[in-house]
Amino acid sequence: MTTVDTPRGFAPAAAATRAGRVAWWSIGLALLVVALGVLVLREALVVAGTVQGEPWLAPAVDSVDGVTPSPLVVVIGVVLALLGLWLVVVALGRRVRTRLDVTSSTGTTIGIADAARLAASAADEVDRVLSARATATRRSVTVTVTTLEGDDVSEAVRAAVTERLAPLAQPLPVKVVGRVTAGLHAGGGRR
Repeated sequence: MTTVDTPRGFAPAAAATRAGRVAWWSIGLALLVVALGVLVLREALVVAGTVQGEPWLAPAVDSVDGVTPSPLVVVIGVVLALLGLWLVVVALGRRVRTRLDVTSSTGTTIGIADAARLAASAADEVDRVLSARATATRRSVTVTVTTLEGDDVSEAVRAAVTERLAPLAQPLPVKVVGRVTAGLHAGGGRR
């Protein structure tokens, strides 16, 4: 029988991040730059004599040749320079981490929305909780529970959610928000 040596542990994967912020106008700007590149390529081919036709850029540049410095030109130049600088900062800026590390030797992670689902399901399983929903960030979990009047389940919900999220490498603080609804308790009587 042949035996195969397996590695003792895997190197953890790189931290999962969401792509940088891309707005609709950045896609339009990218298309504009591509169109400008095609135009410059066409100009180069016309000047080289590879493509028949008249140059388009030379007449356009000649028509702007008489522009002299004025306050309007300076303002437009400053605005465009600041816009370009801002685009560079956004493009090179820090990416948002979208996953939470799980205590594991394999680099397992869980999504933030999945942590919220786990918290909501744990809270929903607590006695006297009518409904539960949760939101999560990389720093905390907020669970909103609906109960009947007089039922205090905050500590039980906090304990259940904390236990359910225990496999996370960094424990998240749990905030419980209670909503009370009027209604009858089991047995039909009020307490």
